[in-house]
Amino acid sequence: MRTRTTAALITAALLATLTACGSSDTEGKNVDTPKPPPYTVANKNEKTKTGSVDLVIPGATVDQAKAAIQDYAKSIDGPLNYSITVVRDDADKTYVCMGEWAKDENASKIYTGGRIKGDTWPAILMNCPDPKG
Repeated sequence: MRTRTTAALITAALLATLTACGSSDTEGKNVDTPKPPPYTVANKNEKTKTGSVDLVIPGATVDQAKAAIQDYAKSIDGPLNYSITVVRDDADKTYVCMGEWAKDENASKIYTGGRIKGDTWPAILMNCPDPKG
């Protein structure tokens, strides 16, 4: 009996470890992203249920912008819907990437009409036109 209990605990611990190793969710698909570059938080605006922020990364590539969006999203605590934009300069009117984060499926339905989809929540929908890239 003791061996079965020990085996069950080890199995549960391994499953928890493997689950924690998954990569971030982007458009409902798991993708590997590079380590985010240093970024400066600008124009942060949070309300009770929504928020937005610009992340400034001079010379940002699309991959760096995606990594920064996913990194910042980990810090969101509270709002149900959040817009995270990466720009190369605080004065830029165009963005490298914009991520729209939803806390859960219900928030996605309410704030985005269900555009944000995910196998796991929270989830991020990214748009990376990078017009200056």
